[in-house]
Amino acid sequence: MTIVRICAAFLAPFLTGLPSAASPQEAVTQQSEQIVVTGSRLGLSAEQSVQELLIYDRTRIEQSGQSTVADFLATIPQVSLNSVESTYIATSVRLRGAVEGSTLILINGHRINPVTGGAAPFGFFDLGMIPISLIDRVEVLPNGSSAVYGGDALSGVINIVLRSDFSGVEGMAGYKLANHTNERVAYAGARWKGDSASASMMLTYDGRNPLPGRDRAITASPDYRRFGGPNLGTPFFGTPSTIYSLSGNLPGLNSSFAAVPHGSPGVGLTPSSFAATAGTANTGSYTFYQDALAQSDRGALLVNGSYRIANDMELFTEVLATKYEDGIKNTPPFLQFAQVPPSNPFNPFGSTVRAAGVVRGAEGLAKLVFREEFFRPLVGARGNLGTWKWEVTLSDSRDVGSFAIYGLADTAALNAALASPDRSTALNPFIDGPMGSPALLSSIYSNTYYSAFTGDARIVNGFMRGPVLQLPAGPLDAVAGAEFERNTLDRGFGAGQNAAALFTELRAPLYSVPTANAARREVLALQAAARDDRYTNFGSKTTWQAGLEFRPIDSALLRATHATAFKPPTLYDLYAPTTTNPIAVTDPRLNNQAVVVQAIQGGSTSLSPTTGDTSTVGFAWSPSEVRNLNLSLTWWTLHIADSIKLPSPQYIIDNESLYPGRVVRGPATPGQVGQIVSVDGSYVNYGTMHESGIDLGADWMLRTPIGQFTPALAATYMTKFDGISAPGGPNVNRLSRANNDGIFAPRWKGSASTGWNPGHGVQLSVTGRYIGRYTDYTAPRTIGDLWYLDSALEVGLEPALVRPKGSLGQLKLLVTGTNLANRLPPYSTYFRGYDPYNYDIVGRTVFFRLQMRS
Repeated sequence: MTIVRICAAFLAPFLTGLPSAASPQEAVTQQSEQIVVTGSRLGLSAEQSVQELLIYDRTRIEQSGQSTVADFLATIPQVSLNSVESTYIATSVRLRGAVEGSTLILINGHRINPVTGGAAPFGFFDLGMIPISLIDRVEVLPNGSSAVYGGDALSGVINIVLRSDFSGVEGMAGYKLANHTNERVAYAGARWKGDSASASMMLTYDGRNPLPGRDRAITASPDYRRFGGPNLGTPFFGTPSTIYSLSGNLPGLNSSFAAVPHGSPGVGLTPSSFAATAGTANTGSYTFYQDALAQSDRGALLVNGSYRIANDMELFTEVLATKYEDGIKNTPPFLQFAQVPPSNPFNPFGSTVRAAGVVRGAEGLAKLVFREEFFRPLVGARGNLGTWKWEVTLSDSRDVGSFAIYGLADTAALNAALASPDRSTALNPFIDGPMGSPALLSSIYSNTYYSAFTGDARIVNGFMRGPVLQLPAGPLDAVAGAEFERNTLDRGFGAGQNAAALFTELRAPLYSVPTANAARREVLALQAAARDDRYTNFGSKTTWQAGLEFRPIDSALLRATHATAFKPPTLYDLYAPTTTNPIAVTDPRLNNQAVVVQAIQGGSTSLSPTTGDTSTVGFAWSPSEVRNLNLSLTWWTLHIADSIKLPSPQYIIDNESLYPGRVVRGPATPGQVGQIVSVDGSYVNYGTMHESGIDLGADWMLRTPIGQFTPALAATYMTKFDGISAPGGPNVNRLSRANNDGIFAPRWKGSASTGWNPGHGVQLSVTGRYIGRYTDYTAPRTIGDLWYLDSALEVGLEPALVRPKGSLGQLKLLVTGTNLANRLPPYSTYFRGYDPYNYDIVGRTVFFRLQMRS
């Protein structure tokens, strides 16, 4: 049984079109031969891999029903947590629950920007730059691999292989709908191929309507008592407002506060108008006003070309250009105990009072707009030198964008409107309705925060591979190469760094046995890699990896690997501008005295790389007694040290001795402690994480008189996940225990599926995705233990209607459904009211697509 069939068991979570498995590889075409290699540049065949590897082909991606790369990756067991689009807008992938930015993203096997400008503060490449319609397959290497690919491959590698091998003309139009939101998708492409040249082009579009928070029960109200939680409503987001006295009771009332009555006209009021609401407050939550999903418009262009100069040389190019704009309704303008003097003509109390609540009529002014463009041209050449093969590429990955926050208050205009004696220019917080005219509200909430950014990565890579010598068991193959990368970031500051690397790989067959056809079968083989990366701003880092594979019989594979890896500090980590803001803290050295200090945050040029190492031991078996059955098991462990984080100012103060020089105190008399003046909370290396677990897989292709069935199981069972997140801090158990820093993972994540192909162009699949029970953010409450049910139906209309091939343009109908049981999130003590890392707030979706090819 080949490695492809054996390793399919690792992932095969889905039915028809199980992911093929081989080494994750760069797509390299040598004349008519295409070699797939991620995790190695050795040009290995499918039978020669020591790496655990997951490959998901286009069929598997389409049948998932997901419409973004991040959403698709979140369905596989090795990706422990969802990427939270509603928090960052940009999206990433987190293998084994590790932090954002710990997974290296490749396009067609080549490095790109390690960090895009919009996601610079979070340290990752935005997967939203790559439309899912352009993807041919996704290759997941869930092990550190810096020895092959350099920095950022800390917990693994995701290689996204873009489409270039289709023929003729293709097109698709689709519509995805869910309750209160929908999405429109389309693509069109064409490819030409001659004797020595080929070219292809594809255009895509994806447009999505927003999902307002008010349209989901869990975000529509802060009163979670119906979900088993508390009422977390706050008067800051109440409608209408709540009025408070400066001291004592409100004039004419027996309480210091009173809610503005529902239906209040806002004029002609007296204190007695509030008699029925004295001692009560109108409360609400910002989640009602915010969008749970942004409105989004995304387009992309992909161009590929190649030209064979001779039998031993080929030129090639690929260009990816994407552009998107996301708009999201933001936290609405609100009054936070704003003072309303007696000059305000609507104030019925005749003295200064305070008001809290949403500024009605101004809700639509608060929005965030995020724009980004990504442009990545790559040119290269490849060929042969005798028995050696070589490749050289040059790429320039650039992203340009901005984000703007609209509807911010002009403080002077707000105070003037609260104090204005003119009804036409005075803000009215005593009304159950708009607090002013649209012109007035627009003049008050007229400020905009705007930030623009540009990121760039220019990369030159070259390598050669071939046989070094003939060993008794087979050829010793080697790779030698070099890479140079120039990264820049402009985000209110300008920074850059150069990185140069030398790398090598070896594969040595140690023992082989003859076969019946006079060939030899490898029984034992060793594979190793090493790389040295040198950076202009923090020095060098050397990494290595090694693996051993043992095949006692054709149908069984035993393998073990160990790899070291690292993630360099990003340009934002190093050079982010310093900001200073006053905050209130308590000082444990002065009897927990409350004091306002200057909190400093920003980049730090003293940072070191985050380091990691991964080990795996596993087997794959396809028993000859049961045809087409594949079983696999892999034990893995991951250790990460020296993570880069922003420590909280209060934590630094509480552990002052562990942060020498970061707490600055004023002068004091001998024997006394000075009062804190400032605290430096800039980026720092701290924290370690230890993880281990087991990946399980089983798939079977069963042919019956009524068609072909493909049942499959895939799961990750974590046995350990703990770590220290701060110097001197406790070792925190993060296994099945949600943590506010977002670093945790459920013990179980898996899927069970079956596919049925009865012929006649029809395929049907059903998949259940499982997330295990875990402790909520506040113990001992538990959540999780849920199944999501998905299904897909594919109908080739020509065979289904018994029409000649090509008569309908090979038209295919694909209908997919996700979360068919409409499992919506339960209450969680996470600040949003539900846990976005594991729960789907969109609910049931149905996705209709028509595809054609000619």
